[in-house]
Amino acid sequence: MSTRTISILWAEDNIGDILLIKEAFRQAGLLHNLTVVDDGVEATDFLFHRGRYIHTPLPELIILDLNMPKKTGREVIQDIKTSPPLLLIPLVILTSSKDDLDVFEGLDAKRCLYLVKPQTFQGLIDLAKQINDFWFSIENP
Repeated sequence: MSTRTISILWAEDNIGDILLIKEAFRQAGLLHNLTVVDDGVEATDFLFHRGRYIHTPLPELIILDLNMPKKTGREVIQDIKTSPPLLLIPLVILTSSKDDLDVFEGLDAKRCLYLVKPQTFQGLIDLAKQINDFWFSIENP
């Protein structure tokens, strides 16, 4: 487990998932400073320092739901691909489908993790542990 706090941007529109994952992170021991945005436009604004996010530092980890309103996770990934500094930020892609692996095209596979959203709370705790292990493997190659 990582022993320092990770700054995370999580783009997720389901409030239930947000509440559950916060608790799962706590139970998994993932130390985090979590910023949640609820659509792809907000995620892009955050990452490109636009609007109310003009002075917000970049996160150390991005967790991105592929199915979001206003701008999909796929569209956010396309935006990330246009910015070399953003390509350096590890990316966790969450989806409800196992058929979305093509989103990795053009991304550094070592800096990306693809996870299917679990259906149980224990699954969310396991997901949080996977995210922590992924972060630790990048932070300590």
